[in-house]
Amino acid sequence: MQATMMSVEQEYFRIGDLVQLSKLGKERMPRNKATTAKVVGFGRSDSRIRVVFDGSRYPVSIHASYLERKQ
Repeated sequence: MQATMMSVEQEYFRIGDLVQLSKLGKERMPRNKATTAKVVGFGRSDSRIRVVFDGSRYPVSIHASYLERKQ
């Protein structure tokens, strides 16, 4: 199973993890109504995570700093 991590202070994301937009993600993506998503893959760089937001059928690439693991 693949996991990605940008730096020591950031957390790992694995395929299948439930995530939500972080405070930074909410500020930078104000038009996005869904705030929770499921990790489905990884982008071309280590900082990109592929997620499917709740209510969507298609994955999008989003910067890892915009996400946090759902509590």
